[in-house]
Amino acid sequence: MINTFQPQAVKLHYHGETFDTKQEIHEISDAWLIAADVVGMYSDDGLVFYDTDRLEKRSDGYHLYENNYPRFFMVDTSKVDADLRKIDLPKLAYMSFADFVRIGFSLGREHYGEI
Repeated sequence: MINTFQPQAVKLHYHGETFDTKQEIHEISDAWLIAADVVGMYSDDGLVFYDTDRLEKRSDGYHLYENNYPRFFMVDTSKVDADLRKIDLPKLAYMSFADFVRIGFSLGREHYGEI
């Protein structure tokens, strides 16, 4: 029997501090667990994917502590000619890496390497 992963909506709690006043910040965002070890979310600037290795899993979601240097990568909307909010994050859980790269090519840039 094959156990297939089911993407699920989660909360991502960001714990950090402001650059100027060094005041503590706690922000809560909607996100998706798109693989057992990857949380994806929309930000104002694009799509962000976090490795869950350095996130703390709690009953209310995943907690990201800025000082724990979480691993992530981002697809920046300012560098692509498309609205990344049209990408269905839960569907990424069922895609191969090649499919994901095809999405990048379909975002409207002739030179994908610029992203």
